[in-house]
Amino acid sequence: MDTNERICRYLAACPPAVSGSSGHNQTFTVACALINGFGLHEGEALSYLRIYNDKCQPPWSESELEHKIRSAVGAQHSKARGHLMGNGEAFHRDDFRNTSMPPKAKKTKPTIDPATAIENFLKGKTGTVADLYEASPIKPSENLCDDGPLILQHLYRPNEIINFVTDFKLSDMKDGSKKAVPVGYGSSMVRDELIDFWTFAMPQSDAGGWMRMNPTDGKGVGDSNITSYRFVLLEFDQIPLDLQVSLLCRIALPITAILTSGGKSIHAWVRNDCPDLTSYKDDSNMILSMLEKLGIDGKNKNPSRLSRLVGVTRKIDARGDGQQRLLYLNPNPEQRCIL
Repeated sequence: MDTNERICRYLAACPPAVSGSSGHNQTFTVACALINGFGLHEGEALSYLRIYNDKCQPPWSESELEHKIRSAVGAQHSKARGHLMGNGEAFHRDDFRNTSMPPKAKKTKPTIDPATAIENFLKGKTGTVADLYEASPIKPSENLCDDGPLILQHLYRPNEIINFVTDFKLSDMKDGSKKAVPVGYGSSMVRDELIDFWTFAMPQSDAGGWMRMNPTDGKGVGDSNITSYRFVLLEFDQIPLDLQVSLLCRIALPITAILTSGGKSIHAWVRNDCPDLTSYKDDSNMILSMLEKLGIDGKNKNPSRLSRLVGVTRKIDARGDGQQRLLYLNPNPEQRCIL
C-alpha cells in the first residue's frame, strides 16, 4: 500500500467534524495525524485536510484549515513522527520546517495619489480665491502691504511677541534644484510695535519671508519658547493650486487664515488653542495624520513652525507674481467648511 492510499483510507475512516459536536477537536486530530502520524509537510497535509473537509458539517474555511495545520505543527505529540506509516519510520520536527506552506499574501489596498484623493473628496464641488474673499469675515486689502498689519491686529493680543525671519540660505535638493530655507533667529517684536513697523515698511528678501504663527517669549524660537499654542499649519506638498484652494474651502476645520506662499503652495492656519505643548502635539498629530493622504505635509507638528510672511514678494522659486498674500481671515472660526 503506497502513502497516498494509506492516507486516503485513514481519512475515509475518520468521522466527519460536525459543528456543535466537538467538530474542532475532531478536525485538529486529523490535522495532527497528517502532520505527525504520516510525517507530511504543511503543504501536503493541507491538501489532504481539504479532502477531509468535504464531509465536514459545515465545511471549514480555507483560513481555518490553514490555522489547524499550523496548530498541529506547533503541538506536542506523544508518538514519534511517521508512526502511521506502518514501517516504523520516525522523523524529527526540524525535517519539515523548510517545506512549510508559503505565507499568505498580504492584501494591500490600492494607493491613490493625493490629487485624486482630493478630487474624490470634493465630489465635483470646488472653490476659488474669489470665494475665499467673499466668505472671509475680515476682508483682505487690495494693497499687499496691508496684509501683515491686518493679520497682527486680528489674530494677536497687544503684548504678545511675534517672531519673523527674512534671512535665508540656498539648500541643494535631490532633483538638483536649490531651495531657499530660513536661517537664524530672525526678529521678535511686541504686536503693537510690529504693526507700526510693518505699516511703515515690510521686511523681506529675495526669498520673501517667514513668520511664526504662535507667539513667543522673545527669548528663543524653539517649542519651549512658545507662549500660546494657538495655530496648526496646513501646507501642501505637491498638489495643484486650484485643488488646494478647493480643499480648504470644503474641509470641516476651524481655519482662521489662508495665505499664498508666493510659490507652489497655499498655507492655512487651523485654530486649536491648546493649553500646553503635549496637548498641542497630540492635536496637531491627529489633524495632520488625518489629512496626510490628501497631500498635506505631515511634518508640521511643532508649535514653533514657520509659515509664510504675508505682505511681501518672493523671487526665488516664485510662481506668478510671487506675492505672499492673505486670502482669508477669520479670527473666530468654527469647526465647519468655509463654503
